[in-house]
Amino acid sequence: MPKVSPAHKERRREAILNAAMEVFITKGYQVATVGDIAQQAQLSVGALYRYFPTKADLMLALVRERLGRAPELFARMTRSVDDPWERLVRCVELFTTALRVRHPGTGRLLLVTMAEAVQHGEIRQGLHDRFAGLVEYVAGIIAEGIARGRFRQDADPQTVAALLLAMADGVAVYWVTGTPDVELNAMGQSLVAMLRSYLLPEPLLKE
Repeated sequence: MPKVSPAHKERRREAILNAAMEVFITKGYQVATVGDIAQQAQLSVGALYRYFPTKADLMLALVRERLGRAPELFARMTRSVDDPWERLVRCVELFTTALRVRHPGTGRLLLVTMAEAVQHGEIRQGLHDRFAGLVEYVAGIIAEGIARGRFRQDADPQTVAALLLAMADGVAVYWVTGTPDVELNAMGQSLVAMLRSYLLPEPLLKE
């Protein structure tokens, strides 16, 4: 029997996760079956079980690897922007672009996992870790802006970051449900305007 390379195993694992994500966001976690996912991945159920023993294991992997990597991705894609304000604006732009163009399925996955987090402690913890990681990154940008005199000195980085990300997740949830009042570009511009009016001191606002 030929030996399967680590690269082949990783490709197959990613294919299974892609299939699971598609099935979960189409059917919902509770209705979806391992058989549905195996069929979507064009594998036998037995082959799938060698990678993920349960349906819950598939969902947890998606939470950790598709949603949980958001802080790392934001940091990598904005680290070259030196000015804290421009970096913050870039984060908002990345969020709206990702929803609309790059990874619209991620928003739908967030909605599905939020529903399951009510009863599933590990999924709830995974979402908490994602949110905490994003807050930490954005709060770091705000703290740097305060230290460099770019932002108002009495701003609380953690609170502002948590509010911003809670609003962003709310936009994502309503956008993926097809709510007609959610227009991503307008929402992104409004988020930036609110941040500008609160964070930037008066002299900088007039520049």
